[in-house]
Amino acid sequence: MTGLPRLHRLTLLSTPQLTSEASAWLRELGKNQELDEELLFNLDLCASELLTNIGDYAYGGAVGEIGLELLLNRNAATLTLVDAGPPFDPLAQPAPTLPDSLENAPTGGLGIHLVRQFADTVHYERSDERNRLTVCFGSTPLAPRQRERRSGQEVAFPLIRGDGTWVEHDQRKGSDRRALGFISRTVIFRDVPYREVEHIVSCCELRTCPSGEVLFHAGRHHHCVLVIVDGRLEVRLDSPESRTGIEIGPGECVGELSVADGKPNSAWVVAATPVRLLVIPEAVFLDQVLSIPAIARNLIVVLSERMRRSNAQITARLRAALELEALQRELDVARQIQSSMLPAAPLFPIQEDIRGRGFMRAARHVGGDFYDAFPLGDGRFFLAIGDVCNKGTPAALFMVRALTLLRSEALRPEDDAGRHLARLAAHSNELLCDSNEAQQFVTLFCAIVDLPQGRLHYVNAGHNPPLLRLPNAAPAFIEGPRNPLVGLVPGLSYAVDSCDFPAGSLLLLYTDGVTEAECADGGLFSDETLHRLLADNNAADADACVEQVIAAVDAFAAGHPQSDDITLLAVHRQTP
Repeated sequence: MTGLPRLHRLTLLSTPQLTSEASAWLRELGKNQELDEELLFNLDLCASELLTNIGDYAYGGAVGEIGLELLLNRNAATLTLVDAGPPFDPLAQPAPTLPDSLENAPTGGLGIHLVRQFADTVHYERSDERNRLTVCFGSTPLAPRQRERRSGQEVAFPLIRGDGTWVEHDQRKGSDRRALGFISRTVIFRDVPYREVEHIVSCCELRTCPSGEVLFHAGRHHHCVLVIVDGRLEVRLDSPESRTGIEIGPGECVGELSVADGKPNSAWVVAATPVRLLVIPEAVFLDQVLSIPAIARNLIVVLSERMRRSNAQITARLRAALELEALQRELDVARQIQSSMLPAAPLFPIQEDIRGRGFMRAARHVGGDFYDAFPLGDGRFFLAIGDVCNKGTPAALFMVRALTLLRSEALRPEDDAGRHLARLAAHSNELLCDSNEAQQFVTLFCAIVDLPQGRLHYVNAGHNPPLLRLPNAAPAFIEGPRNPLVGLVPGLSYAVDSCDFPAGSLLLLYTDGVTEAECADGGLFSDETLHRLLADNNAADADACVEQVIAAVDAFAAGHPQSDDITLLAVHRQTP
């Protein structure tokens, strides 16, 4: 670390997450300031010990505020902890009697002693009704200073354990000590003597697993209990790939029920993040862990809290499922209503000289496509097809509005078919522009078939050009005058045109959901394919034409999800 001294501050509450939050803060600062690993470990160790003491004794387990001030200057650090608890000078406490062997080590009570051993200096003062404890770390090697401060009170190696085995030197690494310190403060080991925790951990494995690893499989017996040291796990009931699960965080455990009752695991356990675990073998859990009354009590607390969380999640999922079911019913009704608004087959049932067939399949429950066909009288018939922008419920609502307006305008009397269609398009555009804050719009192709005159009059407002097949001729796209789409810009006028429509003629109207239908590799059905289909298959009537097109589109998609509404309207003028 280089540069001028820097002061960093953090305020914490004395909660069970107190030490982990402080450790994370220190680690982040250490990374950013490039602190020496040994200095960072000593800071972390002393902060953890002091914060635990403040939380347990200054506030007696209640929630209280603790301030941390860290002054960093090159490779030196000064850490100050401030609390509002009763006056307490830890430096005035007598030094504990150190053991002559590890087996005779006392259970707890060494926190202040550890801090005094690892820090260069420790200073206490009481000011403004607050305790201020400051620990300082210099930049010179730490081990010689520690040996000088201990003044012969160090634990001498080698040691003889109670079982007669020799310990040549202190074999614990800094990371092992930190992990053991965290484990001893987890919920399951709360109020358990440190010596018993250390004995249990010595029989277990510390394992690191990547995110996404499946640790437990449903239906298997894994014969171990996992205690989370760092990271998060998820218990997933449906499958290991499920997106919903019960989250298990640091200090909690999984697998205890399966080990206790001897039955296989009932769910998958997956690493939601990179995770470090304490793996407790089944024998150790049953023989050593459960034999400690405090752990048995803590397990009940852990299971009760997990049950509350899982019950809350189950309730939320059930509520969401019921809401989804209600929405599904509403969408089914909406689909039925939308379908009922379209003319049913067969079209023009009482007419002998003209036949029609319509088809609409929405990409979702409801869609924005529509078609319409009905007689106007005097041998004239109105045809329309439309495609509202977007899909789903908003498009369906706009589709209902557009279809209603078209029918109303189409039924207004008008002798001249061209003027009729021009007025219909312009007036529908004006009405759809009103109160259109969502900026919806629709493409339209509207036509009037005049059987006595043998003519097809039409207006195209931004829609796909229809295909017209005249008797003894190849099909061709009606490219007539193209006009702006309907519903966005008021004050527009629309150009109309007409063409022959003799007996034997076939007209196919469609939306872009047909020509832009996709297959698995992203290819499109295309206008060219539709044109070729109509040219190669001389469908004798409107029904056969629509069925051939739908079959060809479905065969092309081959099960690939439909991305847009598919709508067709075929009209065939019968040959006498």
